[in-house]
Amino acid sequence: MSSKFISPVLCLLSVALSSGQEVDYKKQIAPILSSKCNSCHTAKKRETDKKPKAGLALDTPGGIRAGGVLEPGDASSSELYVRVSLPKTDDELMPPTDDGGPLSAKEIALIKKWIDDGARFSSGSGQGLGEIAADLDVAKVMAMPMREPNADGVAHLEGLGATVSQLAVNLPQQLAVEWISTYHKTTDKEIEQILHIAPNVVEVDLSRTKVTDEGLKHIGKLARLTHLNLSRTQITDKGVAHLSGLRYLEYLNLYGTGVSNDILPVLAKHRKLKAVYAWKTKITQEGLSKLRKALPDAKLVLETDAKSNRYDNLDNPDNKFDF
Repeated sequence: MSSKFISPVLCLLSVALSSGQEVDYKKQIAPILSSKCNSCHTAKKRETDKKPKAGLALDTPGGIRAGGVLEPGDASSSELYVRVSLPKTDDELMPPTDDGGPLSAKEIALIKKWIDDGARFSSGSGQGLGEIAADLDVAKVMAMPMREPNADGVAHLEGLGATVSQLAVNLPQQLAVEWISTYHKTTDKEIEQILHIAPNVVEVDLSRTKVTDEGLKHIGKLARLTHLNLSRTQITDKGVAHLSGLRYLEYLNLYGTGVSNDILPVLAKHRKLKAVYAWKTKITQEGLSKLRKALPDAKLVLETDAKSNRYDNLDNPDNKFDF
């Protein structure tokens, strides 16, 4: 949308704000969205099962990120800013004039500066990150309420090359963490930082990373974890043993690892397991048959599935091998 639609007042406000302090999302942007946008664009509709309008939730950082309405550093290319800064007579103005809008010139200017400055949800100082407690364990994480994810923790992980995403627009508190392009330099040190958002993590993809058996001690504290991909890593039975406390684990990908039949008694205790992928490991068909007796309803994969073609070309490094 052309800048010719932006009012002179808004331009003056933008100039005035440009030399000021960084806009704080929690203190300045979230209140605007809450009062003017969240009646339609919220994932927290406890009284109804309706999804947020246009599938866009603006009540959490995860929802805003997932909505595709931001181009951090470029407000003019960000749908969020474009739509709120349209002329009052434009049919695409958000929020509509009969539903809380339009925003004031000051509110629009704040949104513009926030986006132009990088659209950061964290405090910027990292003060909300905190220390990882030395005595943190799976029981303590389970006792933590699953609230809105720590924005500083998410930003910290992203700074380490991780991709952090919410599972669905109506599940803003549940996060998936993976290292897509930086897997080759991701070590136990980076992986430990997941614990900053431990209560929210339900899926982790560590495929092809440099995670070790020692590093799986950190993953073993993620009490709500349901999906874990360890394919093509150097982990062994010793490392998988650290996952014994994950009682909600449903999917475990061990393809191309050093695990053996010795770990099967541990896996047999994970009664919620729905699938275990163990192709190219030291696990034998005989061992898998014994595990099948303990987990009769789970899919236990020891070889490629020629019929479904789901596991073809697993040696291709470009194949993410999703669950």
